[in-house]
Amino acid sequence: MNPTAHTLGHPDHSVRVDLTLPVTRVGFGAFTFDPVQSLIGAPLADVLAPLLRGPVGRRTSPSGVAVDVYPLALPDGEGMSLPLGQLGEVGFRNDRGTLVLSVPLPMAGWAARQLGDAITAGPVRREAVSGGVVVADFWLRLRPGARKSLPLGTLGELGVEAAE
Repeated sequence: MNPTAHTLGHPDHSVRVDLTLPVTRVGFGAFTFDPVQSLIGAPLADVLAPLLRGPVGRRTSPSGVAVDVYPLALPDGEGMSLPLGQLGEVGFRNDRGTLVLSVPLPMAGWAARQLGDAITAGPVRREAVSGGVVVADFWLRLRPGARKSLPLGTLGELGVEAAE
């Protein structure tokens, strides 16, 4: 809970989720390469630092592949999107206490099936923040402990889990 908002008599609309993403760092001896870091210009943990509510962890996904776990607290109106070039973007944001997940339009049907009953609205089409490409937004309500993921095969998963 945001003590300042509570103290002022305002409800806390922060969304607390654990974001799970594939481990993208590849190492070859003394050399390492992270395509996500190259794409966004900094380590993802550094970009997400203002939204982190704890240290970044790592665990094994249900498919047996390691994923990084980013524990986030998203204040109302805050979020992030990762540009994916011609596909658009993958992103998330807090819309007055509801988690909004953005996916490339070609993934909208698949995402709708995976997210299922957590969807309260969407998909809604809009232009990507980076422009020129259409993405789909889904509004999600996750009960504490609920977990929704988009399996990415041998890469692991892209997932969100409601903090308990």
